[in-house]
Amino acid sequence: MLAGGIGSRFWPISSNAQPKQFLGIHSAKPMICETLERITPLINKERVFIAAGRNNIGKLNHCLKPYEFRQGNIFLEPLPKNTLPPIAYLANRIKKTDKDAVIVVLPCDHVIRKDKNFLACIKSGADIARLGFIVTMGIKPLRPETGYGYIMAGKKIKGKKLFYKAAKFIEKPPLATAKRLIKNPKYFWNSGIFIFKAGVFLDELMKLDRGQFNLITGLKEGGRFDASWKKIKAVSVDYSVMEKSKKLVVMPAEYGWVDLGSWQAVEEVTKKDASGNILKGRCFDLGSKNTTVWSESRIIGTIGLEDMVVVETKEAVLVCKKNKCQDIKKLFFKIKTTLK
Repeated sequence: MLAGGIGSRFWPISSNAQPKQFLGIHSAKPMICETLERITPLINKERVFIAAGRNNIGKLNHCLKPYEFRQGNIFLEPLPKNTLPPIAYLANRIKKTDKDAVIVVLPCDHVIRKDKNFLACIKSGADIARLGFIVTMGIKPLRPETGYGYIMAGKKIKGKKLFYKAAKFIEKPPLATAKRLIKNPKYFWNSGIFIFKAGVFLDELMKLDRGQFNLITGLKEGGRFDASWKKIKAVSVDYSVMEKSKKLVVMPAEYGWVDLGSWQAVEEVTKKDASGNILKGRCFDLGSKNTTVWSESRIIGTIGLEDMVVVETKEAVLVCKKNKCQDIKKLFFKIKTTLK
């Protein structure tokens, strides 16, 4: 389970001090707890590993306390390094104890509305992964989303009608391209959920990025761990391995998947009023349409807004057009660097 991100596109309720994976956005439970509970019917929690930022150990332990989670199964990153380093580090650890282990990579910011379908897909994916493939779940696009990566399904895997060779990646395309892609039934959203044998993944990393492979597999617990971790490049697993691997296959999957990566995604999992508005907290509106208003403490009054997002916390207020939600990440880092 990956729980190390900041969730900057979900600012201001998600921040360095309180990343979204520790928040109850879709329900009263933190998303990390939902992810753990979702997978444990299939995988015993003693075989679940979590990667998170060292600075969030307090919040992590608070969330995991009811589950009596093994401390030894938690990897605390000294510094955020994107997704490849924690995945590769844990894959190497796991391989040392079980050379045939099949690993399921699960981000902790997903909503899954059909748990039984999800677990069935994981089981099918694990069967294919045991044959030496790396499996990714492909989600049928619902809209021309510019914040997701797209993956093209190529030729079918012989004898495996639900699996296709990954033919092409397009990462976060411009709107015009996204509109074209969603008309092609061969293109899917890249869910970021991967299934593979630890050894297969590490062999691919060694072939495709030997420098990173050597640095990560050479890590040793102890006094110099932080210094060695610092030398590792911050890079996504998609860019370093998945987009280049010849072993990647796509499994089209339908289990009510929503990536809560931006404020626009909230619309897919939250009840709206008759005018398409989402009003959470102490919000009062006159005549707005298709607008999200989210208050954590103060009263918010809105009049005649359309296609807007308004979010209030004790620390900050966000006001933006919905079609600019992907720019919230840029705004977050502008504020962070300016206020240093």
